Amino acid sequence: MNNELISILKAILATLLYLTGIELIGSWFYIVEAIEFENYYKYYFLIQGFLQLLGVLIFIYFIKNQNFKYLIKKTNRKWYLFAVILGISFVLMQTPLKWIYNILFETEYYIAYRFDGLPKFKNINLIASILLIPIGEELFFREYIQNNLQKKTNTIVSILLASVLFASIHSPYMNLILESSKQDWHLFYLTIFGGIISGILYFKSKSIGPSIIFHMFWNLMVIIV
Repeated sequence: MNNELISILKAILATLLYLTGIELIGSWFYIVEAIEFENYYKYYFLIQGFLQLLGVLIFIYFIKNQNFKYLIKKTNRKWYLFAVILGISFVLMQTPLKWIYNILFETEYYIAYRFDGLPKFKNINLIASILLIPIGEELFFREYIQNNLQKKTNTIVSILLASVLFASIHSPYMNLILESSKQDWHLFYLTIFGGIISGILYFKSKSIGPSIIFHMFWNLMVIIV
């Protein structure tokens, strides 16, 4: 078995472990229910996002033995500017992508750009969606998965595979496991393209910083529109 195949299998296995970790972390609310902490649901996504980020940081620290001080490498500021622009515009790019999806799978997904999401920012749980989760996911799928793949495979394969694995955690995998008829794959499809943009930013900038910023603004725009 060659090194390239081993690297790919390791990436897939790591993603399965990541998914398992998410599900295990998500079980924390059973504990707070048992101790009758009534207001936990108000902060569910915030706590979940914090625990997921903490889990990724622990994973990065022990697996890569990497000092957090040097985790985000310095890069040209233009990549951060590109990241902001791409993060804001990616939601708008999703319209033609959904047209293609509708043609291929005979669905009727459309985006109504109302830009009425600002009132949602009163919800403290959005900190998880905009800050915590993007940091954790980019550290895992770009800094760990893609970075390792780049050492053993070519650039295109590493970016595409990391993007597909990234999209897999946004797929209806639980419905698939439970053999549910509700299997909606359009988010998986769209997330692949977001992952590709993030992967290119990571490869070009040689830093995880722009990828994190792109992901943050992407999630921010999803909430706003």
